[in-house]
Amino acid sequence: MKVIPYGHQSISQADIDSVVAVLRSDFLTQGREVERFEKAFGEVVGAPHAVACANGTAALHLAALAAGLGPGDRVLVTPITFVASANCARFVGAEVVFSDIDPNDLTLSVSGAGEALARGKNEGRPFRAIVTVDLAGHPCAMQEFSRLKAEYNLIWIEDACHSLGATWTDDAGRSWKVGESSAPDFTTYSFHPVKHITTGEGGMITTHQPRLAERMRRLRTHGIVREPSSFVFHDEAFDRDGEANPWYYEAQSLGFNFRLTDFQCALGSEQLKRLPAFLERRRRIIDIYRNELSTIRGLRFPGVRAGIGHSWHLAVVRVDFTSLQKTRGRVMRALREKGVGSQVHYVPIPMMPFYAGSESMSRLPHAMAYYREALSLPVFPEMSDDDVSQVVGAVKTVLV
Repeated sequence: MKVIPYGHQSISQADIDSVVAVLRSDFLTQGREVERFEKAFGEVVGAPHAVACANGTAALHLAALAAGLGPGDRVLVTPITFVASANCARFVGAEVVFSDIDPNDLTLSVSGAGEALARGKNEGRPFRAIVTVDLAGHPCAMQEFSRLKAEYNLIWIEDACHSLGATWTDDAGRSWKVGESSAPDFTTYSFHPVKHITTGEGGMITTHQPRLAERMRRLRTHGIVREPSSFVFHDEAFDRDGEANPWYYEAQSLGFNFRLTDFQCALGSEQLKRLPAFLERRRRIIDIYRNELSTIRGLRFPGVRAGIGHSWHLAVVRVDFTSLQKTRGRVMRALREKGVGSQVHYVPIPMMPFYAGSESMSRLPHAMAYYREALSLPVFPEMSDDDVSQVVGAVKTVLV
């Protein structure tokens, strides 16, 4: 039996042709397709600088590196996210502290974050940075976190790996695309196959600060500098006539090989053209789920704040398994027997063995309550109407 997964890529003939054309070209990596993809992506999200990299985790890591985070710094993070949102701080030696989620939209709670930031300041242990996550495609409270950033002089990394194409509305009624605001210092994206667009694996960081963009470009390529005007060791860098030696380069910082290949970037550029259609289909599937499943006892959908244009990377529902006298594992297995895949997004990071002891879940009651009820249903553009009906029928049969 065919099992409908919770997420899946959409690959067209144009996508395939774009990759093949690069494979037949002179440059498989470090060629023009990278810059082309970065430019197109920046235009789509409304950001002046976009830096392509190997994956979403690398994007978060590069942001933490470019921000200068390190030992002694404290970083506030939501517990309901993929581990990379916290790992990026640990990669650079910073301390991770978790704060609870908003029980309605499941993003980082503004009030909870404000309390944590105030407590840190009063205790003489202020925070240096905050990582917000647009869970499932719902932008976090952008204006409120912008104010907290200013009040506590924070570096702000917006993890938008779920929210490409999402929008939010400010108090004046203006609609903003995720990535368009200059309030976050960094906005990161992922191009894993289950995301809105894919490059196989891949990531992007956007910023409105040219200095940070240049720093990330260097760090993604081993910290190497090739611009003669930036060389440090002039005696080795330049010939007697003052011309730069053609072979010369300098590793001026400890960087990584976080590059994205040209054929992946070609795929990304083609995928971007279909982003509006991808978003429209995801939203249509969610509308059907809401219309068909909202009356099921014990099942509810997370809230969506006013003015939000949700991009629906995930179709999350909350199921009161206890009141239904069913275990989540049994429900997931029953759905799979009916050809419907499902997943849980996410196990709270403090419950992971690596982070054990970092935070008691009793101090994160909303995150724990959500985790106990979380279930992600299939949502991706290639789902047919019959697929959607199959999911609806399976959920009704298993839960009712």
